[in-house]
Amino acid sequence: MLTCVHSRPGPVCLLGLATPEQLPAACDTCEHYRGRSRGLGDVVHKVAQVTGVAAVVKKVAGEDCGCAGRRAALNRVVPFREGAD
Repeated sequence: MLTCVHSRPGPVCLLGLATPEQLPAACDTCEHYRGRSRGLGDVVHKVAQVTGVAAVVKKVAGEDCGCAGRRAALNRVVPFREGAD
């Protein structure tokens, strides 16, 4: 299972964004997930961050732009094998 750099065994979210009962499922839609790419959604997210598209979308659409949900959906539809990245 791929993990976020913000999580620790237990399970614990170091950012305090999820309770132990919510992990690891909460990581699927967390905007702050940082770890190996789980699927196409993570790749699109990384490209949007690097190109500045994500900042423009957040400015226009607001913080709750729905990007995390789309990222999770793309990861489910086009997942990568564990260890791929």
